[in-house]
Amino acid sequence: GTPGGSKVVFVSGYSGVGKSSLVAHAKEKLKKSIHFISGKFDQLQQMEPLSAIDAAFTEFSNSIIQQGPTSLLRTKKAIIDAINGDVGVLTNAFPCLCKIVGESAHAPTDMSFLAAKNYFNFIFRKFVCAIATSSCPIILFLDDLQWADTFSLQLMCFLAADTQIKHFI
Repeated sequence: GTPGGSKVVFVSGYSGVGKSSLVAHAKEKLKKSIHFISGKFDQLQQMEPLSAIDAAFTEFSNSIIQQGPTSLLRTKKAIIDAINGDVGVLTNAFPCLCKIVGESAHAPTDMSFLAAKNYFNFIFRKFVCAIATSSCPIILFLDDLQWADTFSLQLMCFLAADTQIKHFI
């Protein structure tokens, strides 16, 4: 891949062989220099789009808040600068981001399903580019992909195929 570009890594194996333990160990080793966020898909939540990604960004939001007001303001500014008035597109899907950017005063515009999906992908890409930086790279770990909803899989494929996204795995 492109140096500093987004990457995808799959950890596969039979149930119980230690895949999650391996990733947890890597998370522990990397936590000081990287935002390592995770979410787990669940068979019973397949009808709830983006549930694991929402869990991961809840972890991200909490981490930013724990780092203190300087980190919170820097992250908020980066997000707002990147997506301007479209923050509601993200906070509707990921309410946890309201802890960083506040409540959106703008309601999302009505549009067709395909247009809304493409617009969401565009805004989410800008969001990822804003928060995943050389000084703060992000690893997004999604567990149990076999239970992932279609929208989550399509969003991850969209991000993985984008060669302009840097510092995001």
